[in-house]
Amino acid sequence: MRHLRLSTVLAGLVAIHGFTNVPEAKAGNVDYVNGGACQLSIPTTDTGVRPKATGLRNESTTTSSFVICTIQRNIPSSSSSDPNYVSVWANLYSLDGVSHDISCTAVVGILAGDASSDLKYSTKTESISNTTGSQAIFWTNSDFGGIYGDPITRSFNISITCKLPPQSAISMIHGNTL
Repeated sequence: MRHLRLSTVLAGLVAIHGFTNVPEAKAGNVDYVNGGACQLSIPTTDTGVRPKATGLRNESTTTSSFVICTIQRNIPSSSSSDPNYVSVWANLYSLDGVSHDISCTAVVGILAGDASSDLKYSTKTESISNTTGSQAIFWTNSDFGGIYGDPITRSFNISITCKLPPQSAISMIHGNTL
């Protein structure tokens, strides 16, 4: 009977010791920006593009407009945290329920003058007919010449430029870290 109790206590101590040596789990982060924070690439007063609570909307019935969006990324102070995104999304929708081809270009990098920080571009086009903002264009490291699943190099400094056709909108953009 004593041996059973001793082995139970010993097993408990081993388990507790094991839990104290488990490395801390990394928490991922998602940065969201409402599409209403995007702006016209070429400002003008003659446009149907308007920021709304539901995003940046091209309410025009005749004219496409180029808009640009950025994500404000706070770089972690911990040296073990990678400041770059693993994926970046632009959620889009149709105002009239009709399918619209929306083309967006994501740009990562900084202008620092060395090859490791050169700007990299990836353009994608999606046919968007959904009216709820649940359709998206998304980018991963493989879209910029890297390995899928790895962080997108220099994506802490990213912009997304889209050509919004008439009656289309950007509801939000977001980036996911590990």
